[in-house]
Order: sequence, then structure tokens, then C-alpha cells
Amino acid sequence: MLDHKGFDLWAKDYDKSVGLSDESNTYPFAGYKQILGEIYTRIRESDGRGFA
Repeated sequence: MLDHKGFDLWAKDYDKSVGLSDESNTYPFAGYKQILGEIYTRIRESDGRGFA
């Protein structure tokens, strides 16, 4: 687990880490783009009513 200093060091490369993990389908961000797409789709389809 990262403390605040460790996270601050990671933060500058966070987006790169997410992309690499998602592209290689590895922990901790495997499926990241897929789930963002699913969330986006559900919100658009909800017409502001929420979703389950």
C-alpha cells in the first residue's frame, strides 16, 4: 500500500500505468476502458433516472 509520498511519486505516471495495465490486461487496471465505456453507456441510457 502506498503512503501519501509514494502516491505522489506515482501520480505523475498514473495515466500511463492505467493504460499499460489495461492494454496488457493485468492487475490492477485490467478492463479499465471497458468499465468506463459501460458506465458511460448506462448513464446515457438512464435519461437521468439512475441505473441499477
